[in-house]
Amino acid sequence: MAGLREVMERFNLSAGDVAHITGYAKSTISQIKNNKYNGDGQVEAKILKKLVEAGYRLETKLSVRRDVFIKTGNVRKFDTLCDELLAPQGDLTSSIGVVMGRAGRGKTKSARHYAVQHSEAVYVLFIDGFSLVDVAREIAFEIGGIRPRTFRACLDVIDEATLQQRRLIIIDEADKMPKRYFEMLRGLNERCACPIVLVGEEPLRKALDSERRLKSRVRQMVVFEPVLLTDIAAYYQAAIGITVNSDVLQVLWQRSQGDFRLVVRDAFSVVRIMNTNRLSAVTMDVVKGI
Repeated sequence: MAGLREVMERFNLSAGDVAHITGYAKSTISQIKNNKYNGDGQVEAKILKKLVEAGYRLETKLSVRRDVFIKTGNVRKFDTLCDELLAPQGDLTSSIGVVMGRAGRGKTKSARHYAVQHSEAVYVLFIDGFSLVDVAREIAFEIGGIRPRTFRACLDVIDEATLQQRRLIIIDEADKMPKRYFEMLRGLNERCACPIVLVGEEPLRKALDSERRLKSRVRQMVVFEPVLLTDIAAYYQAAIGITVNSDVLQVLWQRSQGDFRLVVRDAFSVVRIMNTNRLSAVTMDVVKGI
């Protein structure tokens, strides 16, 4: 591990600079740098840790972790809705949830993450061109592990699985479904007593308005809001391991236009620029270079 002297020389930091950043006495820092400190042997490590947290690190080869999942306010609202629908004591007379929002705000990632984390929940992606049987087959496969050929056989699989325990069906891209498919899902919700979450963009609201029997079963409608400054800060810390100052965060947030996918795209550009220039902190010049 690099010592305090090496870090100070690499970033041209004075003892006063380090004292200001870390809160330790200037005299202590000077003694450690010159190998004259006789106190607690852990002090140098604590000072170095504070410097790293402030962006002063020698390891300039950064990377973006692709497996990071940030629990944003949107995600927490999604999880709360699903938890309520899955609760054994929950009311099944209004057991359909709706999640809406513009593309890029994390709806799909939230839905997939919930299904992975909860064995009682299944995720189904609607694809343009799916017939009613196709949708039923995908639900049957996710719930029962098989894709029956007929609609009736699919219902039997779903029926049997939902008799054993309450299952939550999450349908993504639901805004692309033809109207008659919503009636099928309403029937499935009633017949099998299985809660359903419909995920999609704004047209989903209009589709539900025209399906009154389905809309009357909606428990809650969750709207995914634009990404927040705190979400971006948490992502950079978790995915890259760096802290971004408030001024730079503001610019990154403006660039994102509320879209988390743009945040991730910019993060890869930021890391590339930082590695190329051997930088340890995200500066305004880095952001301007994206």
